[in-house]
Amino acid sequence: MTFNNSILVILKQNPGIDYNALLSKISSRYNTPASAKSALARALKDMSSFGLIKRELSKIFITSKGLSSINLEVKDKLIFRLNEEFKKNSPNFDEILKLLVVLNQRSSQDKELFNNARENSSFTINDIEELRKKISQQRKHLKKMNMVLEQQMHNLIALDFNDSFECAFDSVFSSKLSSFCNGQRVIVETKDPAVLEKIPLHWVKQDSIIVEGENVGLLIQLLGSVVFAKAMLYTPQLKIRLGTGKAFVFGSHSALKSFIEFNPAVIVSQEKKE
Repeated sequence: MTFNNSILVILKQNPGIDYNALLSKISSRYNTPASAKSALARALKDMSSFGLIKRELSKIFITSKGLSSINLEVKDKLIFRLNEEFKKNSPNFDEILKLLVVLNQRSSQDKELFNNARENSSFTINDIEELRKKISQQRKHLKKMNMVLEQQMHNLIALDFNDSFECAFDSVFSSKLSSFCNGQRVIVETKDPAVLEKIPLHWVKQDSIIVEGENVGLLIQLLGSVVFAKAMLYTPQLKIRLGTGKAFVFGSHSALKSFIEFNPAVIVSQEKKE
């Protein structure tokens, strides 16, 4: 229900309500009293200009035109949409549920609105019951599909199929990636000017940036210093796309599992012991 229609329903149920009482009924919709007052003032001005409401001193009333507007809303919009959804071979369950909730809420507030809806609806309670049966059947089907998909997923994991994950491209990820690469060659493809201006020229080979050894950590650190850097990184095991402050990591399932479980702190601890 639109905000204006909500106010019209309140006015219909409370003829002659004053401004402060009306404001208290709609204020819970807003974060601050100021925003509630502003919204109500705009709505009353609009509805008054269209002749949907009238004022008598401090009291506010709905007009016959306002009443017709509410009835038209129920007949031509809400009920029409419900009628159309129930006619479909594959109805939108979410949409029907949402509309039925609105219908019940509004009907509990206004008996006349309910009678108007009942006269113009082409669906019945039996249609709702049939819809429930369809949902139940679909749920069983989806449960079976979920089991089959899970089995297929595990089969692909066993075959070490491609995998991916997304995370923030932050200092934690950069540090972990640097340690995981362990000085192995890293190739970067980028046309991002903010990245290229930070890269030493002797790292650039044709259209790519190629580093290895101790320069790997430095390169990743430089990439991390560029806000929202755009680049593609290729390591011996992973392919990483950088963009919008995130890292989209691709590789075989085993490679990603190794990276996710990799803990640089353990390596450092072992080196200290040696």
